Amino acid sequence: MTKTVIGSVLILICGIAIAQQPVNLPPPTSTGVVVPDRTVTLAAKIVGRVVAVNVDEGDWVKIGDVMVDIGDAELRANLSAAKARLRMEELNWAHQERLAERVRSLREQATVSAENLDDANFKVAAAEQAVASARAEVARARAMLDETKIRAPFDGVIIRKDIETGDVTSPGGPLLVLEDHAILKFRTNVKEQDIPRIEKGQTITVTIDALDDLALDATITKIVPSGDLSTHEFLVEATLPAQDKLYPGMFGKAEFTR
Repeated sequence: MTKTVIGSVLILICGIAIAQQPVNLPPPTSTGVVVPDRTVTLAAKIVGRVVAVNVDEGDWVKIGDVMVDIGDAELRANLSAAKARLRMEELNWAHQERLAERVRSLREQATVSAENLDDANFKVAAAEQAVASARAEVARARAMLDETKIRAPFDGVIIRKDIETGDVTSPGGPLLVLEDHAILKFRTNVKEQDIPRIEKGQTITVTIDALDDLALDATITKIVPSGDLSTHEFLVEATLPAQDKLYPGMFGKAEFTR
């Protein structure tokens, strides 16, 4: 009886010890795609006829390069009219200020009424506000004129062109799509059970199919802490090292080794 009990206890203890031993799980893996660091769709803000398109799909551009030129004759005329109005308002302001100075001098001599002084000061204030309004109109006209030159906001490559010379633009209408390839990332969706084993700053191995299964060491830079309600997967991004012939859209596989 005693031996049987002792044997059962030993078996139970051994079972617990075995159950508590860590299980060597294989590293999580997932598939994904290479994406650019930034992608922007450049759109028009004004209505106008395109007089020049200086880029094509696949072209590389530098920040500040003029990619699309929209006709600006009407906007230049608007700017000239705004400047002319500003000059007139400035002259009127100076004139009202001189008149007010005379009234102030006469008021000190008690030869004009307080109402005359109030009226003169009001005209000066009104003239000053008219100048401010005219200056704002000049700034607006200049801003609209600047919109006739569609410039590259960063160094990148044109991946789509939706405009041609002779087309008429509309506010919000897409013109070009520009991608920043200075930094490429690997974007993948990870199963919820694997997320606890993944963290920012972790080095992972990304294998690119199109480059003969080239293995690259990437660093996790983003884990979106909200999973998809239908797939229960979480978005993870890792920054890839510079690599010749590596382009956005390439398929790959990630192994989340530590």
